[in-house]
Amino acid sequence: MQTKSFKIPLLSLSFLGGALLINGCNQAGTETSQVAGETTTVAQNAKSDAPEGSTTKEAQEKTGITPPGGAMSAMKPAALQTKLAFSSNPSAIPVGKPATWNLQISDAKSGDAIKEFEVEMTKQMHLIVVKNDLSWFNHIHPQFQGNGKFTVTTTLPTAGSYKIYADYTVKGIGQQVPQFEFATAGATLAPAQNDSLSVSKPQGAWLVDKFNAHPESEPDTKGGKQYEVALMPMPSPVVAGQDTMLHFQIRDAKGVPVKNLQPYLGAMGHCVILSSDTNSYLHSHPMGSDMKGMDHSMDNMKMETAAPKSGDPNVMFHTNFPKAGLYKVWGQFQHEGKIITAAFVVRAAAGKIQPQKSTGAVDEAQPHSH
Repeated sequence: MQTKSFKIPLLSLSFLGGALLINGCNQAGTETSQVAGETTTVAQNAKSDAPEGSTTKEAQEKTGITPPGGAMSAMKPAALQTKLAFSSNPSAIPVGKPATWNLQISDAKSGDAIKEFEVEMTKQMHLIVVKNDLSWFNHIHPQFQGNGKFTVTTTLPTAGSYKIYADYTVKGIGQQVPQFEFATAGATLAPAQNDSLSVSKPQGAWLVDKFNAHPESEPDTKGGKQYEVALMPMPSPVVAGQDTMLHFQIRDAKGVPVKNLQPYLGAMGHCVILSSDTNSYLHSHPMGSDMKGMDHSMDNMKMETAAPKSGDPNVMFHTNFPKAGLYKVWGQFQHEGKIITAAFVVRAAAGKIQPQKSTGAVDEAQPHSH
């Protein structure tokens, strides 16, 4: 069984992130160097109280949030490194058939297995899997087997190159988000080239599309109930380096807002954002306004989320696009026990970073992933 490993340098979790050099192995086992890009994670504000069909201005007035320049600040977790060793059984990853992936997490300096992981949003690891053209997305949860090892059995739908983002928090260390690329059996590993992504076209203030619900971690299941999902970025157009609110509204197939959304992984929704080159990664979730009990130390950064409530079709995510360019945005929500994964493409325009000032409208939100 072929094993691929690489060291994960410090992940800079500021709004602008930082270039990250990864030394790993390609499919043939040859040592290579890859730039993994600006890995960025941000916390979110409480869910929206905006009325159905509200405009950007009305939504901002209802929520008390005025992007850009809202109450956001950046923190960096402890500057510690981990090492991820990835292997698959079978080693040549098949298409259309299940394979078991093994992810071994070790201390990069000592080589000792990491034995304790924090539970973040009900899981010890969140694994985001995308095809390098961003046409396919999955959010799965490897199971911790002890002694630094996680395993998950999953199926890839088509041949080609894929990228994974292993999102976990090491107890006493902090958050890590290593990235790794591989190709399926018989395919050649190719870099992401997604400059031709089509930007989602607005219908008034909203971006609107229809999506079918599916079982958790099974996005290729057919025949699920259809939903209409609308996304309103605030402000519009989106400007790189400035605070942005992503307002999702979940509707039934006829366009009527759903009144009984269910919590998913401890929150009313999750949002994953990738730049077109797949190097900038943001994973966000709505945050409650109750921030008491948060430890502001760098070595032990914790957040308390408000207990999620069912009902509101509006879910909002506070984020910051680190650089100009195209991004694909996936929002995930749960209704009637099934997952709705809604995907949109947005463009962040070039712009100067504005000073971050607290308006007092919302609690200070700190970078956090899960």
